[in-house]
Amino acid sequence: MIMKKTVIFSMLLALGVSVSALAANPFSDVPQGHWAYSSIKRLAAAGIIDGYPDGSYGGNRLLTRYEMAQIVAKAMAKGADVDRLASEFANELDLLGVRVAALEE
Repeated sequence: MIMKKTVIFSMLLALGVSVSALAANPFSDVPQGHWAYSSIKRLAAAGIIDGYPDGSYGGNRLLTRYEMAQIVAKAMAKGADVDRLASEFANELDLLGVRVAALEE
C-alpha cells in the first residue's frame, strides 16, 4: 500500500497526535495557505514526520509501507493511540524493532 504524505497527517491527527507548533515554516514546499499546513507543521514539530535534506516535505510523493511504518513508530513513541495502524503495519514495525504490546497479547 502506498499513500500520499498529505493523507497521513490527517490519520495521525485523528488518532490523537497533538503538539504545539513551531513558529517557522518547517518545509519550503508547504506554503502557509496550504490546507494541510498547520497539521504538517505540528507533526514536524513533534518529530513524527521528516522532510528531505533540501528542506522540502514532498507531499505529492508516494510513501512505501516501510516509510509509513516509521511514521507509525514515531507516533507510538510519542504516546499516540495508533493501535489500528500498528496492527496494519505489524510486519514493518517488527523489521524496525518496534514492540507493539497490544499485538503481543
